[in-house]
Amino acid sequence: MISVAAAVVGGVIAVAHARATAAATDDEGEAEDPGGILAEVARILNQAAAEQDVSSSPPPRPRYAGDVSGYWRYQCLNPRGHAAGNCRHEWRWVNDYTKGAAEQKEEEDAEA
Repeated sequence: MISVAAAVVGGVIAVAHARATAAATDDEGEAEDPGGILAEVARILNQAAAEQDVSSSPPPRPRYAGDVSGYWRYQCLNPRGHAAGNCRHEWRWVNDYTKGAAEQKEEEDAEA
């Protein structure tokens, strides 16, 4: 990401310098003021940053909703003491359940 931004900045500065040099050596016109060039460079960089922000984040995945089969889980019996090592673990069975059932019910109730 940084190398892309550096390449964009380097390219913009090179183009801006070429324009300023061409305008300064042009016999028929006056040189562009440097403030205008810097403002143009800032505008281009801000636009590139905004486009990168939009395109770099992937769309969110929908949350899983459906049946979940039962499974064994190695459950910590003292979560508060877990970081200090003052806990005990035990294998526990988690029964079958439907994930997202409450969310689906809320949506159905809102539609009715």
